[in-house]
Amino acid sequence: MKEERKITFTEKARKWFKGFGDTAAKFLLKIGLTANAVTVIGCLGHVGACWLAYKGKFTWAGVLLIIFAVFDFFDGTMARMSTGGKGTKFGAVLDSTTDRYAEFMIFGGILLYNADHGDIVWVAVCIAAMMGSFLVPYTRAKGEIYGLDMRLGIMSRLERYIVLIAGLLIGMQISANIAMAIIAVFANITAIQRLLYMKKNLE
Repeated sequence: MKEERKITFTEKARKWFKGFGDTAAKFLLKIGLTANAVTVIGCLGHVGACWLAYKGKFTWAGVLLIIFAVFDFFDGTMARMSTGGKGTKFGAVLDSTTDRYAEFMIFGGILLYNADHGDIVWVAVCIAAMMGSFLVPYTRAKGEIYGLDMRLGIMSRLERYIVLIAGLLIGMQISANIAMAIIAVFANITAIQRLLYMKKNLE
């Protein structure tokens, strides 16, 4: 018997906020925006969050991150609405690529702040967080090539953003760095979980 997969926190969140997401997506389509445009706008907004984090304005970086991270929730819904529920292959690639750019920028802003203040240990933590955050989607993509359902692990992108935004909103360097440390640990654990899952199912 095939083992039943547990519903992820991300999937639960999409169900909880489906009504809000559908309403917002319809409005954005109505005013002439496309799903790809919203994807790019959301990514570009992270440039501002990066700059604010670099300047030590962590609370404002967190606020901006909330605003533009929500765009990631809208673009997929918009794509499905405008294509009869299918979305587009390029849209999916664009979304995944801009997600990586967005995370790199906000993590980079915190890293640069620490580097500017000579906090080398925290710079290393930021690098570890970046590494884990990039390996989580990478291992998922590699597994899906072989037809595996890779929606598993304790820290996907939504969980990373929740932790990061919470750390930024507190408004202190130490809270932002603790958030990065949590991401560094659990994102890398997630990548390893996915790697072990592939080992179990592909060997």
